Amino acid sequence: MSQHTKRILTECAMRLAEKKPINKITVREIVAECEMTRNTFYYHFHDIYDVFKCYIDDKTEELIRQAGQNVESGMFAFMELCAQHKKVFLNLYRSVGHEAFSKFAMAKLEQFIILSIEKEYDINKISKLDLEIICVFYEEAMLGILLRWLRDRSFDDRDDMMNYLERIRVLFEGQLKQ
Repeated sequence: MSQHTKRILTECAMRLAEKKPINKITVREIVAECEMTRNTFYYHFHDIYDVFKCYIDDKTEELIRQAGQNVESGMFAFMELCAQHKKVFLNLYRSVGHEAFSKFAMAKLEQFIILSIEKEYDINKISKLDLEIICVFYEEAMLGILLRWLRDRSFDDRDDMMNYLERIRVLFEGQLKQ
């Protein structure tokens, strides 16, 4: 029952974040929307930002499980998650600022990159320097695309971003292996 309650609270917060900036959402609004108490909210979350962090953490874990052996596709799945919830991610970006959002997104992308390398190769055979360069390259590239898409009006349509991601996938497929 506890996970069910947490999921309901998260879904309510996500719906609200589609409509308004995250820093304008109150706990009162969330609990009123799902007919729960403030105590119930604080039993599951520290604050409103924790709701979104938990949502993204849960989705990241789900994407990792779904990606299986081809974790490289997990990076793109994370980007697709952002495309599905553009308004939420844009509101989160605006609420927490460039630096905090970038740090969080890069940590998620790094998870996929490290897992991709671990699944494909003996990570102990890759020098720390090479591993760091690979991670930085992919993190910066994917984050740059994500930030540009969030800020740029030319990618207002989710389908535009999905087409863009598919093109990137075609161009970079197998590059991690090389």
